[in-house]
Amino acid sequence: MAKPLTRSQALKESPGPNLERPEPSDMVEDLLDGPSIPPSPRDMVELVDCIVQELTESESFKAVLQSCIDKAISRKLSNITEQIVKQETQLFDLKQDLKLKSGNLQSLTEGYDWLREEMERCQRITNDLDQASRRDSIRLFGIKESENEDLEKMVIDLGKEKLDLDLNADDIDKTYRVGPKHNNSDSPKVRGVLVKFRSLKVRDGFLRNRRKLKGTRTVIKEDLTRLNQQLLQKARDHQQTENAWSKDGRVFALIKTTDGRKSFVKRFNNIRELDRLTL
Repeated sequence: MAKPLTRSQALKESPGPNLERPEPSDMVEDLLDGPSIPPSPRDMVELVDCIVQELTESESFKAVLQSCIDKAISRKLSNITEQIVKQETQLFDLKQDLKLKSGNLQSLTEGYDWLREEMERCQRITNDLDQASRRDSIRLFGIKESENEDLEKMVIDLGKEKLDLDLNADDIDKTYRVGPKHNNSDSPKVRGVLVKFRSLKVRDGFLRNRRKLKGTRTVIKEDLTRLNQQLLQKARDHQQTENAWSKDGRVFALIKTTDGRKSFVKRFNNIRELDRLTL
């Protein structure tokens, strides 16, 4: 005995002019109420096509689908907006932190510049006081060194015989060699002699007449501080100076020019001024 056909199968096998295409609901009902024979792949495809066609033609489905799409887009945009706001907040915080650190750096820089200026000022004052304490002194170089030497007598003889000065022992406060003694007898290095006079007049006489020693090994120099010695040497080595010298503990240099102007004399208080030298 043949199994009864479902309504949808009957419509497929006996199509007629008055038979309509089965509704998706009828097809679903046939699948649920029909015989236990599983539907064919073709039936399933047709069922899916019918369902999709009905859904796409349904205004209510379109409204629901559009609503779901809008909600999904809205949630996505909300997440994106939230991330943008979060990043903008972080960027603002970073800018504020950078601004604060920049302000701190500026304050530190200003503080460092102030401290450097104060240190240089204190160093300049200390150097000036040290130099002022040397105003009655000179340094002699090239005087042969020997055991049991009488430096005071050697200075007096130098002043009388070479510099034409009226000099005696009362004019000299103290004399001594400067620096450690060298024990190398093959090529001993002659140490300089520091001479401190009792009056500025005698000291100026030695400096004023020192040119008379030209051609000899003896050299007379001012007793400069270490800073002033470094400044004088740097001024002599500078490419824009023709000559450099010291007078009363102050350093001067003759500045050469390249634009046709006449060379001029300039005093330097520290090495920084010399480093900034421009024509």
